[in-house]
Amino acid sequence: MCGFFGIHDPVAHSLPAVDLDRIHATLQHRGPDDRGVYRGEHVLLAFNRLAIIDLSDAGHQPMANDRGDIHVVFNGEIFNYLELRRELEQKGYRFRSGSDTEVILCAYEAYGTDCVRRFNGMWGLVIHDARHGRLFCSRDRFGIKPFYYALDGERLYFASEIKTLLAAGITAAPDEAQVFRYLAYGQLDVDEKTMFRGILQLPPAHSLVREKGACTVSRWWRLHDAANTLDHAMPAAEVQERFRELFFSAVELRLRSDVPVGALLSGGLDSSAIVSVIDHLARTRGAGMDIRTFTASYPDRKIDESGFAAEVVRKTGMANTLVFPNSRGNLARDIARVIRHQDEPPLTMTAFAHWYLMEEIGRQDIRVILSGQGADEMLAGYVEQFSGYFLADLLLAGAFAPFLREVSLLRERSNLPLRLVLLQLGKAAMSRRLSGLVKSLVREQAIQHLDRDFVRHNRRAAAVRPPAPMRHYSRLNRQLYRSFVQESLPRILHYEDRNSMAFSIEQRMPFLDYRLVEFLFSLSNRQKMGNGTSKLILRRALRGIMPGAIVNRHSKLGFTVPQERWLDEMRDHVEDLFSSTAFNSRPYWDGGRIRKLYQAMGSRGGGTDTFLWRVIACEIWHTVFF
Repeated sequence: MCGFFGIHDPVAHSLPAVDLDRIHATLQHRGPDDRGVYRGEHVLLAFNRLAIIDLSDAGHQPMANDRGDIHVVFNGEIFNYLELRRELEQKGYRFRSGSDTEVILCAYEAYGTDCVRRFNGMWGLVIHDARHGRLFCSRDRFGIKPFYYALDGERLYFASEIKTLLAAGITAAPDEAQVFRYLAYGQLDVDEKTMFRGILQLPPAHSLVREKGACTVSRWWRLHDAANTLDHAMPAAEVQERFRELFFSAVELRLRSDVPVGALLSGGLDSSAIVSVIDHLARTRGAGMDIRTFTASYPDRKIDESGFAAEVVRKTGMANTLVFPNSRGNLARDIARVIRHQDEPPLTMTAFAHWYLMEEIGRQDIRVILSGQGADEMLAGYVEQFSGYFLADLLLAGAFAPFLREVSLLRERSNLPLRLVLLQLGKAAMSRRLSGLVKSLVREQAIQHLDRDFVRHNRRAAAVRPPAPMRHYSRLNRQLYRSFVQESLPRILHYEDRNSMAFSIEQRMPFLDYRLVEFLFSLSNRQKMGNGTSKLILRRALRGIMPGAIVNRHSKLGFTVPQERWLDEMRDHVEDLFSSTAFNSRPYWDGGRIRKLYQAMGSRGGGTDTFLWRVIACEIWHTVFF
């Protein structure tokens, strides 16, 4: 894992002068182990390295091929690099290092820009091919690793972080339509736009190619196309075996490292599955693995899952560290630092719990950490959120007896009140147009606290294109797809990358192995939900490997934080912020309404604390960047 910066101008023979020391400083946390620069006729590439695979100088970047006419900078990890290396060696390629970066170089020479289709990993990468006059940029399938860029005439600037582009001279200015989208809709990372005017992100599974005077951005992989080619009629036993095979492989690949590896262990099903499989691999294959685990714990038992994590620790014998987020009350002090690392304001305070976890992991010199992100969005982990779509599919299929049974079991096993079950069912059964109308009514609660002119000027520009409808999917799978590609996962990947890299940690996510993702999105509802709970295939496939208390657990907390209490504990800081001249002169909100809302927080409910957090974060973001 690393950080890069570059400039490309296919016309000019000299590139603008930039302060490379300043640029490297903005990427130091992403790559403290080494620095490198390549200057070509039309390109500048700068790199900061975090050494994970092949710690020697042979892994130095920018890296060139034998002829010196192709150079690469690469942030991320190609987990199947050993298999690709053997394939390339059979084609006659010879390697000077043990790095995955060199595998990328040779794969590009062998397969051209299609090489990324063979990669199993996470990446933002840039290849400058002087021989063909081509600049090739690519981002991984799910956007695990970042890639930002800005155009100044013919000149293209690109980097792993927005602040690096600003250090290179790109003007820092807020994009008001995106600020509106963030404040009113609670949306971030839903398309190529950022909250900085003129700075874009390369979307997941996209490439940017500059060649022969043209610049094209195109998609190189589609989830629904890949998932639709798989066999939907597989017997249940084969489905479980195939899942087990893919999941074990995904975990095993992500244990490849030349530095210490750890794992997050929340006590939930997903992280427990990863830790249990690591333990199973070690026991059955005789491979000694010194894996340390880390668990967030809270005084409030309603959101504390450390007891479930303890069940996994007892079974595996792995060392576990309990981390108590914000236990010292330092949140007010840390907010500006976290937002600076994030580049854009986080949507919720969950990002801060993850920050404190990464801080402790970094303190223990762990450089690779595995986490369970992605499973909830594929296996309907949020029962309250997804159950309505599951029930709607049963009704539409005329399965009335199973429908009534599932309603009863959802109330009994997942503790969902009947009122909530019916509310979610009604929401799921709505047409897209009616559902959009209901969302608009809900959003008005936030919009009424914003400046009227700001709303009028930006409402239309902030509209988000929904992902293309997957007509062959069930309603449940369609909603899971939306959550996966636009509504939930992208914002989580954003804050988890920035937090982990703030402490020079590479975070890996076995559930986001593309083979596993394609497989899970090819499955029917009955493999995901039923018997009043979710993640059925995961529970069934890993029974006997995970502790029974975890497999049979039906409650789901998610990575929850005491957001309202944290906001209340920062009351002095927040009141100073809300009374400042800068805050009250912003063109975004009605300062008086915001103050009244904060004073009434707790008595209103309905997500008031979440909206207030967005206002606070947006104001601090302004003070940090503008």
